[in-house]
Amino acid sequence: MASFEENMESRVELRVRHWRPAIVQCIQTHQLCTRLASKGIITDAEKTRICDLYRNKSFFDASNELLDIVIRKKQAHKWALFLEALDDEGMEYVKSRLIASDIELPEEREHGKTMLQFFGPDLEKQIDEPLKIARLLKNKKVITDVDLQEITNSTLQRSTDLAVHILLTRMQCHKRPAEWYYEFLCSLRDEGYQHLAKQLEPDFLNNPSACMPKFGPIQHSKKEKEHVLEDNMEFEPSNDLNAPAPSTSETFESKSETEVQEKILQKETDSGNLIYSTTDTENLKDLNIKPERMKSVEEFKDKTNESDEESEEENTLASDYESSDAEEEKPKPHSLELRDYQIELAEDAIKGRNTIICAETGTGKTWVALHIVASHLAAASNSGKPRKVVFMARTGVLIKQQANRFKRFLPQYQTKLITGEEEDSRMIDAFVPNYDIMCFTPQILVNNLDSKNIETLSKFSLLVFDECHHTRGDEPYARLARRYLVEKGRQTAGLPQMIGLTASVGVGPSRTVEEAVDHILHICARLDTTLLSTVERCKESLLKWVNIPKEEVVKMVTRVPDPGRDIMLNAMDDTESLLEDMAFLQPDLTDLMIEKKPAEKESQAYNKWTGDIEKAAQLNVTDHETARDISSCARYLNVYNSALEVNNLLQLKHVIKYLADKHNLEMQGKSKHTDQEKILFKKLLDVQKKLSARAREKDTENPNVKIVSDQLRQMIQEKGDDSRAIVFVKARATCRALAEYIDRDLREIGMTESVQTETVEKFREGHYKVMVCTSVGTEGIDVPDCNIVVNYNYSGDEITKIQMKGRSRKKGATHVIVGSDKQVEQEMVNAYKANMMYKAMDDFKRLNPKNIGYKVAIYQKEEMQKHRYKMEYEKAKKSKMSEDDLEILCRRCNTKACLVSDIRKLGHDHLVLDKSFANRITTKPHKSPKKYDGIEKKSKMFCKKCPLDWGIVAERDGVDLWILKIQCFKFRNMRSADVSAYKKWIEVPYAVPEMNLEDIPKFFGTVDEVA
Repeated sequence: MASFEENMESRVELRVRHWRPAIVQCIQTHQLCTRLASKGIITDAEKTRICDLYRNKSFFDASNELLDIVIRKKQAHKWALFLEALDDEGMEYVKSRLIASDIELPEEREHGKTMLQFFGPDLEKQIDEPLKIARLLKNKKVITDVDLQEITNSTLQRSTDLAVHILLTRMQCHKRPAEWYYEFLCSLRDEGYQHLAKQLEPDFLNNPSACMPKFGPIQHSKKEKEHVLEDNMEFEPSNDLNAPAPSTSETFESKSETEVQEKILQKETDSGNLIYSTTDTENLKDLNIKPERMKSVEEFKDKTNESDEESEEENTLASDYESSDAEEEKPKPHSLELRDYQIELAEDAIKGRNTIICAETGTGKTWVALHIVASHLAAASNSGKPRKVVFMARTGVLIKQQANRFKRFLPQYQTKLITGEEEDSRMIDAFVPNYDIMCFTPQILVNNLDSKNIETLSKFSLLVFDECHHTRGDEPYARLARRYLVEKGRQTAGLPQMIGLTASVGVGPSRTVEEAVDHILHICARLDTTLLSTVERCKESLLKWVNIPKEEVVKMVTRVPDPGRDIMLNAMDDTESLLEDMAFLQPDLTDLMIEKKPAEKESQAYNKWTGDIEKAAQLNVTDHETARDISSCARYLNVYNSALEVNNLLQLKHVIKYLADKHNLEMQGKSKHTDQEKILFKKLLDVQKKLSARAREKDTENPNVKIVSDQLRQMIQEKGDDSRAIVFVKARATCRALAEYIDRDLREIGMTESVQTETVEKFREGHYKVMVCTSVGTEGIDVPDCNIVVNYNYSGDEITKIQMKGRSRKKGATHVIVGSDKQVEQEMVNAYKANMMYKAMDDFKRLNPKNIGYKVAIYQKEEMQKHRYKMEYEKAKKSKMSEDDLEILCRRCNTKACLVSDIRKLGHDHLVLDKSFANRITTKPHKSPKKYDGIEKKSKMFCKKCPLDWGIVAERDGVDLWILKIQCFKFRNMRSADVSAYKKWIEVPYAVPEMNLEDIPKFFGTVDEVA
C-alpha cells in the first residue's frame, strides 16, 4: 500500500498538471525559481537558463519551462519542497490549488479577473497614484516587495499607466481570487477612488461584507455542483488518445477521506458515455455523471445476436437522461421498414444514448430519425411516462418538409409544425401537452427559452438536431447545446436525449487528421456524447444503395479582352483617386489606405476593405461632410467590385441591370447629394452607358454562362427527359440572372418560405427541370430523382462539397464543377479535407473510449468556462450602463433618427416609439414579405436624406412598427459627445426597456391615432 507521503506527492502532481495554466499566470518573476534552486529541486545551470528566459523572453515561456523541469525530476519529496517554496514566496493561491480541500466557487474564482479585463482600461486611465494602492496591497500581502519595487520604478521612470497595469497583473498572483479582489476594492475605497470601486461593484460601498471571500468544500457546495465537470477534472489525459487511461488504484491505494474528496476522474465505459470506477451511486450523483446502461456499437461487431439476458448486468443503471427505467420493456415494433445499415445507424439512439448519426447524403437519415422517434414514443406507452419529441431543422423550407414526413408516416402521433411566420412561435409551451412531435427551427426554441415561455429543456424527452454540424459558435444549435450543459451542471432532472444528424461533421480549421479528430471531439462535447454512429457492419449493403456521382471539372474561360471588366476597372481607378485626395488627410485612415489596401480589385479582400474604409470614416472623421464623401467613395468601390463578380459569371446586360438597381437606390436621395456624391453618381451613369454600348456589339457574350447552359442541355439529353438538375451559385443576383438565362421561370430569390416550399415540390415532381439556387439547397432538400449537379464558380468548404455532391442522388448522376483556376484549386482543397474527415472519423471510432470521455469532459469544461465569462461580461455591461441618453444617427449622413430612450425591445427586435420618426424615412415594399413572431414584415425603410437602409417596417393590427437595423447607425452620447458604433443591441450601453405584443396599443395607440 502506498504511504501517505507518496499519495500526497502523486496528488500534488496531478493537480499541478490540471491547474497548470493558472499556475503559469501566477509565476511572473524569477523569485520562485531561485527558491527552488536553493532547495536543490533544480540545478544552478537550470536556474540560470530560466532566469534568462524571464529577462529576455516572457514569464509565460519561463514559467512553463520551470514546471516542465520540476515535473521531469525524479527527486523524492520534490513536491513537498515545491510547496515549501510557494510558502516562502507567499504564493497562497497556487498552494491552495495543490492541497486545499476547500475551494472558492467558480464564479468567485473568475469574477475579479473578468471585472479587471472589462474595466482595466478605465482603471489605467483614472488611477493617477498607483503607489498608494500598491503600498496598501503590499501591507495586506497581496503583492510582494519585488512587485512594489517594480511598480515604483515604472511610476517614476516610465508612466503611471504601465505601473497600474503591472499592479493589476501582479496582485492576481499570490492571494486567492476572492481575497485579492476584496482587498483591491478596499484599497480603492481607502485611497479616494470610491467611484472606481462603485464602478466595479455597485453595492460595495454600502455593503462591503457582500464582497468578502466565501469558501466551500469541494463536494458539498451546491454552487460548485453547477460546474462539476470543470472542477473535478483533476488531471490531463495523455495526448495519445489511445494510451491506457490512468487508474485511480495506480495513484491512490488508500481510501482516506481526503482521497474521496479529490474524486480523481477515472472513466470506465461500456457505452461511450462518461462513467466512473466506483459503485457508489452517491459519488456518481456528486459528480453529476450518471453511468450509461447500454453497450456501445463496437460490441455489436462480434455480438450482433446478444440477448437482453446476456447484457442484464449492463442494464442496472439509468442513462444520463432517464431516471431508472432499466426494467421497462422494449418498444413495440412500428411499421417502418428500414435497411440493415439504417438499423445500425439507429442502434445507439434506440438504446437511449446521446449520439451523432453521420452518414452520406442519400442514405436515408430521415428514415432513421423516423424510426428513432417512433421507438422513443412507443416506449412511452409501455412505461406510462409521457414523452415529447422536438425535431429541428435550420430553415423553414426544411422543417416543413420534415414535418410533412412525420405526419404522413407516423399518423398515430400528433405532430405540430411551428414556423416563424406564425404567432404560435412565441408560445410553444401551449402545445407541449397536446402534441407528441413538435417541428420548428432552433431559433424558435432559443427565443422561447430566453422569454421563459419554456423554463427548461426537461419539458422534452428527445431533441433531434438536423444538420448538427452547425452546433458551433453562437448559432442557435450551439446556444441550445450550452443550455443543455448548464442544466446538466445544475442536475436538472429528466433532461432529454439528444440526437444529431449530419452527412458531414467537417474538420473546421484542422490541417491534420489528429486536429480533425479533435474537432469531432469538440462537437461531441457540445452535444454531450462520446458516440459517433456510423455504418460499420453493413458497409457492403450501404454501398449498394448509395450512388457516387461521376465528377467532372470544366475550367472557366478567361475573356481577353474583357470589355466590361476594363470599363469598371477604369471607373474604380478614378474613384480611388477621389478617395485618396480626402482619406490621406485623415490620420485615422492612413494605415487602411496604405498598408491594408488589397492589390486585386476583383477579390473578396478588396470588398471587405471597402467596408472597413466606410466604417472607419463614419466613426473617426469628425467633419461630417468629409466622412460622408469618403464613405460614398468606398460604397461605390464596393458596388463596382460586386459588379465585376457578376461580369465574370454572366452577360453584360446582367451587369447593367445590377448597376441599375444600385443606381436606383442612390437616385432616391439625389436632391440631397453632396458635390462629391454628384461626381460619383454621374460616373456610375457613364459606366452604365459605356457597358450598354458595348453590349450591343458583337462577340461580347460571356462564354462561361453558355458553357453552363450547354452542359445542362447535353446532360439532360443524355440522361433522359426525366432528369432533374440543380445549379449552385454564390450570389442571389447571379442566381436570378442565371435562372432567367437558361429560360426556366424559377425564382428562388425573394420568395416567402411557403413559395420556396412549393417551388421545391414542383421541382421534385418534374414541373421544373432545373433549379438554380444558392446555399439554401445544399442541405436537406430531398430530391431523389436529381441526377445533375453543377457548381458554377462556387465552392464552400468540405461540408458544402459533401452536401452538394449528395444532392445528385439518382444512379448514373454527374457532378460538374465549372470554375476559375482558383475555384478549382479550392475544390481540390475541399476534397482533401473531406478525405481527412473520413480518416478522422475512422480514427475516432478506434479511440480508447476512456480517453474520449476525458477529452469530452475537458471540452465541456472549457465550454462552460466560456459561457461563464460571457455571462460575467454581460453582467459587467449592465453594471456599466449609462444613464446618459444617446442620439441615434444615420451612419452615412449623420441625420438624427431618434434617441435611444425612444427605443423599446420586442423579442429580438428594437422598435422606435417616436411618432415623428415617420417624417425621417422613405419606404418601399419588401421583396420578401412574411410574418414572424406575431408581426408582419411589409416594407423596407430608408433615410430620407441620404438614403441609407435603416431597417424594416412591420405591422401588427394595422399599426406600423419601425424596426431599426443597428449596423446602419452610430450613437452619440448627449453629455460627452462621444461617438460609437455597435454590431449588436446588447453592446449598447443603455438599458433598453422591453415590451410585448400586448403593449403595442399602449405605446402606439389605435390605427386612427397613428394615422
